[in-house]
Amino acid sequence: MRTGSDVIVVGAGIVGSSATYHLAASGVEVTLVEQTHPAGGPSGKSSALLHAFYLMPELSQLAIRGREILVSLPEISGEGSFVTEIGMMWVCGNDNEASWKAAAERIRGEGALIETLSPQAFANAAPGFALNNVALALWEPEYGYADAFGATNAIARAAKARGARIMQNSLVERLVKEGDRISGVALADGTVLKADAVVLAAGPWTRRLLATVGLDLPLHVERHPMAVLDAAGKARQVMPFAWCDDISCNYARPDNDGVILAGTWAGGGTGLRHEHAGRPRFVDNPDDYMEGVEESESVEILETFATRVPAMADLGIRPGYAGLYDMSPDDLPVIGAMPGIDGLFVSAGSSGHGFKTGPAVGEAVARLVTEGAQPILAPFSPSRFKAA
Repeated sequence: MRTGSDVIVVGAGIVGSSATYHLAASGVEVTLVEQTHPAGGPSGKSSALLHAFYLMPELSQLAIRGREILVSLPEISGEGSFVTEIGMMWVCGNDNEASWKAAAERIRGEGALIETLSPQAFANAAPGFALNNVALALWEPEYGYADAFGATNAIARAAKARGARIMQNSLVERLVKEGDRISGVALADGTVLKADAVVLAAGPWTRRLLATVGLDLPLHVERHPMAVLDAAGKARQVMPFAWCDDISCNYARPDNDGVILAGTWAGGGTGLRHEHAGRPRFVDNPDDYMEGVEESESVEILETFATRVPAMADLGIRPGYAGLYDMSPDDLPVIGAMPGIDGLFVSAGSSGHGFKTGPAVGEAVARLVTEGAQPILAPFSPSRFKAA
């Protein structure tokens, strides 16, 4: 069986669903192909923190636009809100103080609310949090977190309402090319879908699919465990905002008032990478990794908060879960036209920045396909690596 459309998008995570929506909204005949269901992969397991703070202007701008799109989802999708604006709080030590202050000033100029707080101002704003080694805090009152699964599915439904074809439970086995141009994809059941362009937004499965047309990118996959802490109705008392600590190398947020989600963070993208924090486990096969979290892993995460937020030590530990990050060598996304095959576009290597920037990345990728080069995506081009 052979079918066709203008564009095929592979992967219904936040980027793929968003690209499909924007393509359909601009009148493009687009098919979204997903091996399970929207947000069935890393997007659905994202902590979904929302913030504008990045040292890199393009990431800040994508994150700001991503939040705008998420906040507008009630109008886009006709559904409810998927954003919880409880604010985002950051702290850093002396090493990053100057660069973080400069970034905050730039971000204010880009239209986002972000305040720099002295250690004492942070202490006043965050009772119960210790000051140990805090040189600077940043406060983003408009940000917080989102329902990653709900938002991604709402965008996919909005794309379908605008004419996109959504194929769930459809595994793309390989990309198909004719000469030096992409011509479609082949599914595991033998179906060949034809298209003038293909957007590969397959996250951890990107390298596997690129290999089917003789291409590669220097990406690897990491398993990131998330501790789920039982806060028994006091989650927002213990953790009243979304949180990231560049000193203790951790992040957290409440999930309503019952639990707190917490993880560890080695930096990168927003500041200096702290190699002493260690890298999570590498994953060779994204279809076969440990999705649950051992209690010892949750304890290790919880211990990173012991000095900063002593009240967290009294919380119970629920079963945690682990998601996958597809990582690039420089901790930056890989987005753009793939050298070597015309009509093939990739969005991968999100390196932990994926959800918050995803709605805007999808919008920009749709414009890349239909209009040509997008300056905001230029630093993320796959051509910065040697593609084989």
